[in-house]
Amino acid sequence: MLSVQAPVFDAAAPATRPLGFPAELWSKMTEQHRDACTSAQGLIRAFGSDRTLPLRAVSRRAGIGLEQALAGLRVLDGMDLVRIQSDDDGPLVTLVAMPDDHVRITGPDGAERWVFIARPIDAPELEPYELN
Repeated sequence: MLSVQAPVFDAAAPATRPLGFPAELWSKMTEQHRDACTSAQGLIRAFGSDRTLPLRAVSRRAGIGLEQALAGLRVLDGMDLVRIQSDDDGPLVTLVAMPDDHVRITGPDGAERWVFIARPIDAPELEPYELN
């Protein structure tokens, strides 16, 4: 049986960190990973009302270099927030979900883990029997 614990709130920390990371996780990241997460958050904002854009356009809109954009894109892809497709002019990036929360759980083995929750931009199509 899993138990869910409320996120840790640090009043001294900024209200929002990139991708909604709680202070506890953010403090354990390397500076390089923090930078990549900050770039990832910038890429998400750069989409605006668009869903699919070439990587170069997203990078330009975010005001970051292509190398930073690639680091951010790796984070977004690892969190399943984007879909990447090949195109003649370079990668096309489609935003498929938005970061929502990180929830700490304690598993049956007693180990604490973090579960990342993202909201899909388009509601998934489910059959009635698939609903709980």
